[in-house]
Amino acid sequence: MKLRLASLTSAMRRTLALVCVAGAMAVGSWLQAGPLDEMSLERWGKLREAERYQMQIAEKYFREQNWKAALGEYEKFLTLYEMSEGASFAQLKWSLCQIHLKKLNTAIKDGFQSCIDYWPDSPEAVTSAYLIGRTYKDLGETKKAKKAYEDVTKKHPTHFAAAMAMSDVIDIAEVEGNDPLRVEMWKKLSFDFERKGQAGPICVKASQQYTSFSFYKADFLEATKAIESSYKEEQIPYHVWYFAHQPISTLTGEEKTKAKGEKLADQTAAYVREKSSTDVSTPEKKTAARNQWLYIADVQAASRRADKVREAYNSILKQFGADDEILGRLANWLKTQNKYDEARTEYAKFQNKIEGTNQIAYSFRQERKVEQAVQAYQRNAAADTENASKWHGEIAQTYREANKWNEAVAVYQELIKSDTKKADQWMWLMGITHRDAGQYKEAIGVLRQCNNFPQNYQVMADCHRHMKQYGEAVILYGQIVAGSPAAAPAALLQIGFTHEQAGDKDKAISAFQQVCKKFPTDSHASQAHAHLQTKYKINVTLGGAKDEK
Repeated sequence: MKLRLASLTSAMRRTLALVCVAGAMAVGSWLQAGPLDEMSLERWGKLREAERYQMQIAEKYFREQNWKAALGEYEKFLTLYEMSEGASFAQLKWSLCQIHLKKLNTAIKDGFQSCIDYWPDSPEAVTSAYLIGRTYKDLGETKKAKKAYEDVTKKHPTHFAAAMAMSDVIDIAEVEGNDPLRVEMWKKLSFDFERKGQAGPICVKASQQYTSFSFYKADFLEATKAIESSYKEEQIPYHVWYFAHQPISTLTGEEKTKAKGEKLADQTAAYVREKSSTDVSTPEKKTAARNQWLYIADVQAASRRADKVREAYNSILKQFGADDEILGRLANWLKTQNKYDEARTEYAKFQNKIEGTNQIAYSFRQERKVEQAVQAYQRNAAADTENASKWHGEIAQTYREANKWNEAVAVYQELIKSDTKKADQWMWLMGITHRDAGQYKEAIGVLRQCNNFPQNYQVMADCHRHMKQYGEAVILYGQIVAGSPAAAPAALLQIGFTHEQAGDKDKAISAFQQVCKKFPTDSHASQAHAHLQTKYKINVTLGGAKDEK
């Protein structure tokens, strides 16, 4: 049984994830914990009462992120209790305080290295050895970092710190473009490292990275070997599909790698087929088996070979029969091949006729065949009377997409009358349609009746600006400022832009300055500040006062 000393884990995780060292060096999430920052109950029990008291004071300051005070208290512990069971731990935390204070070289030489030298057999010595590497890495001294990581993996090959060290080396190798080194680390973590405790996720991540790398290299055997190292038998088909389909698409997209991509697709399809379950004794097992065959169809679709995709779907339909999901996926693939008529043939076979017709209508919309789409939605409205307004709403949207504004407005007018529960929604959409059509006067008339303040006022103001009625727009923005605190910064900013459009420079500048003064922490103040600088060469602080030259 283990006890974490004085909230150590939460403090270290939180602070180490937040702290940034000089410049662009992110110390980041060094310790994602567990074994590296635990003290056994046995060790904790060896601390005398005075030692525990002193450690708790230091930990309190550490949790409060008062690094200087914490540093002093850990140093006091080391001065008073150098022979204590907790001394190595205090040394580790002293070193971490130096990191937070951006004294990275001090942390390495006087902190982590001292922990190793004075308490070589302590758990913190291993942690310190790893953190030396990590600190060098964040300093940009990758040669020293790799040497430190190498020492960790040689001296503590089975320790969690070794897994973290190898993971960091992978990051360095990626930046350096050193693929052989990355592959070496991936293989060690995937195939050799014991996956216990916190090391497990690191090893799984490495195996995933190696899998993806191998698929892009068209090395099918290495890719599947890596997958098999991390997943159970029943999970393998999914993960083979997941990691293979994008590399297949990429490889077959280039003439020089097309043959490799097609071979990889055939290898993947054969592998998934071999691994797929044949047990269809229950609906759940049948669905799982069917999904594994759908992976094959997706893989062949990624290979850009229509005949192979057809062959895969024929096999699926033969084995599992036609259901709406299979038909829908087949139809969606047909649309990617611009075979919309064939896709609609599949949609027409849906058991759920309403959804099938909905997909047919949408496919017509994708082809910009407005009348055919409208007719399909009308069929649904007649067949699905409980949801007729939904389908009429789709008709209106279809007209809007085709810029048939008057037709869309007419549909919304009928919906306002027939679907009174959603009258506000239809009124709003009708107003937006008038706006999109450039019918600004009509839009304002409709939007005044809407109840979704301040959104309706924002659009009305925009319409007035389009009609060069700047005074009316400013009045509406002013009402937003007065009535909606959340929308006030944006509205005040727009007042500035409206005055600017009207050619009133002084009022525009005044409005932009007010944004900076009244809402200094809001993003719109940053916009106003930047605009004042770039357009008017005026510098203000985000509080309203002018910058001192």
